Amino acid sequence: MAGKKLWGGRFEKSQADELFDFLSSEDAALDQKLAVYDIEGSLAHVCMLSKQKILGKEEAAEILSALLALHKKAEDGKFIVDPKLEDVHMNVETAVTAITEYGKKMHTARSRNDQVSLDTRFYMRDAINELSEGLLSLQASLSQLAAKNDCVFPSYTHFQVAQPASVSFWAHAHWQEFERDMQRLSELYSRVNHNPLGSGAVAGTTWNIDREYTSKLLGFSGATANPMDTVSSRGEMEAELLSHLVLALVHCSKIAEDIILLSNKRLIVLPDEYSTGSSMMPQKKNPDPLELIRGKASRMLGLYVMAASTIKGLPTGYQKDTQETKFSMMHGVDTALSVFSILSKILPLLKFNKANIEIELEEGYACATEFADLLAKKGVPFRKAHEISGATVKDCIAKKKYLSTLKAGDVSKLAGVSISQGELDDATSVDKTARFSKQYKIPVSSAHAAALSQRKKSLEAAHTLLLKDVKAITG
Repeated sequence: MAGKKLWGGRFEKSQADELFDFLSSEDAALDQKLAVYDIEGSLAHVCMLSKQKILGKEEAAEILSALLALHKKAEDGKFIVDPKLEDVHMNVETAVTAITEYGKKMHTARSRNDQVSLDTRFYMRDAINELSEGLLSLQASLSQLAAKNDCVFPSYTHFQVAQPASVSFWAHAHWQEFERDMQRLSELYSRVNHNPLGSGAVAGTTWNIDREYTSKLLGFSGATANPMDTVSSRGEMEAELLSHLVLALVHCSKIAEDIILLSNKRLIVLPDEYSTGSSMMPQKKNPDPLELIRGKASRMLGLYVMAASTIKGLPTGYQKDTQETKFSMMHGVDTALSVFSILSKILPLLKFNKANIEIELEEGYACATEFADLLAKKGVPFRKAHEISGATVKDCIAKKKYLSTLKAGDVSKLAGVSISQGELDDATSVDKTARFSKQYKIPVSSAHAAALSQRKKSLEAAHTLLLKDVKAITG
């Protein structure tokens, strides 16, 4: 019957049986992840209603006691969201009201529209922190990789051998990518970390509420500025998070692609622990997890497009469409965490075939640029030096020789300048040419590690304050 719904006063007829299956059956599983957050939001809201004397102390105490009992159940995984009650908000309110009639007053000065924004921000704060920890683990794994394998390594352009570099140089490049990923997440955290409670359905509330108080109890930096914007912007934060995760997984995909291609060149040896075999071909050692990382980067892009296209063209205010962004966001977070976890375990186990790397560099004439630079430093115009170096490479290919076999007398005569054998050897040695790249060292720690620690401490302090104020009311 319609009257059994908490919002049923407007309706004469009961809703169709399939309605709530369509509206909530899929969403209920996602709402399960929000149960603890929703209850904590209600704890802060009821404390505020008591502080503002909107609820009497006895009323608030009974509601808070009921919420604490539900909080314990939710933490133990025993509070199950029933899709027939639509969403986690109605499930919590129904459960509280079953314990105390005062539960019917809990929703005063509040809407599910600001509640869902609150729960989403709670979830996103924890997700951003967990994602940042995953990125820090990736950086640490790159640092381990570089420490174990401080050898020369080819750099590539157009996937052709470019110049001699080093494993640490390659690792440092990807370390920097993850540093930018964390910077983007940190910036997003500052936008997410605002309290939406008090925004109501769309136009706020005339109740004498205290938004700064609930902000303090819930660890927010302050309250959102405009109720209409707060409600209308559902999906925006979710899409922004996914856009950042697209880039993070593109970075992971790039690493995976490097490893796959270079293992095919036999420069990198894949770890047995994270490789698979063929059911038919006994010799195969397949990089399945690395290939799946590439695939999951594509999935992440799809999830971002789902979220962005959901909010495209919606009118101002709350629309049910935005419920779909919850799926995209949560699935995206889970996908990213799984990628970060497995890649951070693969990287330190990689081995490098130094003999094959040296052949790759020699046969790719990786020192040709340094050779041209040597001529230019001796006074040969760079464009002419470039031409001489290119012609020398062509001659070496024809004679099946390497640049490292060149004689100073021949080069001096060709270029019209005086070059010693030592100078020439330095310019055409892959080890000595790679020395420039070795000056790039992976930092001991990321600047974002301290920021992450501070964010987590702030949330813990706010939670302690919330429980203290709850206890002051419940006794």
